[in-house]
Amino acid sequence: MMKTRSATLVALMTAVLLLSAGCDEEKKTGQVQNPPAATNQQTKNPVAPENPKIVSTQTEIKLYFPNEAGDGLQPVKVNVPSDDKYTQAAKELVAGTKEPGLINIFPKGVTVRSVKVTGNLVTVDFSKELTHKFVGGSTGEQMLVSALVNTMTEFPEIERVLITVEGERIETIAGHLDTSEPFTRPTGLVQ
Repeated sequence: MMKTRSATLVALMTAVLLLSAGCDEEKKTGQVQNPPAATNQQTKNPVAPENPKIVSTQTEIKLYFPNEAGDGLQPVKVNVPSDDKYTQAAKELVAGTKEPGLINIFPKGVTVRSVKVTGNLVTVDFSKELTHKFVGGSTGEQMLVSALVNTMTEFPEIERVLITVEGERIETIAGHLDTSEPFTRPTGLVQ
């Protein structure tokens, strides 16, 4: 009986020494090994850490797409992040629509390289595919320019739109419209 008590006492003392050595290590390093998970007292589920990511607000805008007859534009409402609304509007327009009765006018492969706003002027710079892969005639060129200008001038602060390709002003997209100067919002095409 005495041996059992001695063995139990030695085991307890060993355990206390080991635990205190572990606590002493925590003090030295300032770290806790395997800390217990924080729990919500009501649900007993781990508490999710706060998400430092700021939620972007959305702006509803109208994108303009040509109708299948090619004689007018129709608006399609979309939401874009407010912090990059001009660039997102141009990119959404280039990406196209799946709305029935409307067509996508931008050539395949074209990308929006940049969008810069200076006062009431927005300059939309496209990749070279805008001029190299455009297959529309004069009506197609007019619809493309009108779709872009109507979309960008939906923002009340934008009054003029300049189209550039690879950072340079261009004379025309396909030889039918002079694109060397900024455009203002056309009238009569929106249905």
